[in-house]
Amino acid sequence: LAIEEYEKVQRQVAERTEKKETLSTERATLIERIEKFEQMKYEAFTTAFKAIDTNFREIFARLTSGSGHLVLENEEDPFAGGMTFAVQPRDKKVHLLSSLSGGEKSLTTLAFIFSIQRFIPAPFYAFDEVDMSLDGANGERSASMVTELSPAPQFIIISLRKPIIVDTKNLLDGSRM
Repeated sequence: LAIEEYEKVQRQVAERTEKKETLSTERATLIERIEKFEQMKYEAFTTAFKAIDTNFREIFARLTSGSGHLVLENEEDPFAGGMTFAVQPRDKKVHLLSSLSGGEKSLTTLAFIFSIQRFIPAPFYAFDEVDMSLDGANGERSASMVTELSPAPQFIIISLRKPIIVDTKNLLDGSRM
């Protein structure tokens, strides 16, 4: 009986060893796939971030005659932190978004939206009094940017301020706004 029992246990050990090796191989394959997807995610994020940052630098400069760029809180692992803006409106010191005036925040946000729009356009945008904190000149620059971008997406703009209404009025005949 001992010999039969030994053979039975040996078969079980062989089966379980084979199953363990199969599971180990499948685990290694899954880990490899996860690492591959993590790398793809990182590369896609980096590509998008760089393109949007490049767009932001250009658009922010056009809207404010200043300079600005996007800042990751954790550049080593961008998914572990957030993102903010380092901007220098014309003739001012560099600031983070939290220390800007209402109009500067509006221009920074608009520059960011327009930067994303250049990278991945959406079919329409709804702006509700985005020009409320802007002076006349900044309102006109914002309206000019909307006019420039409006051939592709549709903009729905609610505003009580004259610059954005007057500068975008010519788009109404094409039913783009």
